[in-house]
Amino acid sequence: MTTSSSRRPAPRRSSLAGQSPVAPPTPPTQEEPETAPPGAERQEEAPRPRKKATKYRHKVSFYQDPEDTGRVRGAILHTMTTEGARTLSQFINDAVMAEVERLEAKYNGGKPFPSVGARELPQGRPMGE
Repeated sequence: MTTSSSRRPAPRRSSLAGQSPVAPPTPPTQEEPETAPPGAERQEEAPRPRKKATKYRHKVSFYQDPEDTGRVRGAILHTMTTEGARTLSQFINDAVMAEVERLEAKYNGGKPFPSVGARELPQGRPMGE
């Protein structure tokens, strides 16, 4: 039988609470005492503002002959230490943007072309193929 004067101690907060296995560890904070004097209120910390990602990357896909894909991967693997591209995405982005800059220089006075939305380009195979 429990009496009103005996209470369970407050559960202890885990030192791992709020931690993520992929996020960098946060510096330890001072823990609050387990028991507070009666009538004392806990002071809660203000939440930290989240950092926005500095670069939003959009996924783009395209079709390619398997032989060409193998050649691209081979080029990346054999030149990554000298050319700097370490991933397929980085390699393709660098190559595509070099070609975009070439086309802008040739056809638009070196200025960027106006942006076009994803569904504004023709999609699928052209008629007759």
